[in-house]
Amino acid sequence: MKKTKMFQFIAVLLAASLFAACGQAATTPATSQNVPPVVTEAPVVVAPTEVPTSANSNPATSDACALLSNDEVSASLGQKVVSAESSGLGGVCTYTAVNLKFDLTVSNTGGAKYAQDTLANLGDMAQVVPGLGDLAFFNTNVNMLLVLKGDAVYLFSISDINYQPMDDTARQTMQTALAGQLVSNLP
Repeated sequence: MKKTKMFQFIAVLLAASLFAACGQAATTPATSQNVPPVVTEAPVVVAPTEVPTSANSNPATSDACALLSNDEVSASLGQKVVSAESSGLGGVCTYTAVNLKFDLTVSNTGGAKYAQDTLANLGDMAQVVPGLGDLAFFNTNVNMLLVLKGDAVYLFSISDINYQPMDDTARQTMQTALAGQLVSNLP
């Protein structure tokens, strides 16, 4: 009987030690390489500043080609527009001139958050344009102008049809003129 109790006692100890070891294996990493560094301070989060937006300044139409006439685009590009084509659900219009292509992309909702987030993420690749809409900036990484008016965001992109390099200052001047015309056309 003593042997049976002894075996039971050993079996219980063995089971308890295995149980304890299993519990530790679940919480203890196999190697120190898998352990993330311990953060002792709370991370600093910089929230973008709130951008005041104009009330009711969204376009009356979702057709981007209806926002600027061919003559208005021709005047800003310095070249006659030969076609304007809407693509997708009307949120993109491609104006084609003699040597240039101008893409206007419009999003009628969520623009304020998108513009703020984009500006914050671009950092020094953003060049703010004061006095244009509620917020405007060039994304110098992709040579595009973003303009926020109300909760709508407008993206202006100009490229050479023949894939020739463009002077960034000339491109920005054209984009700013187009954006100024578009903003003046809005309600």
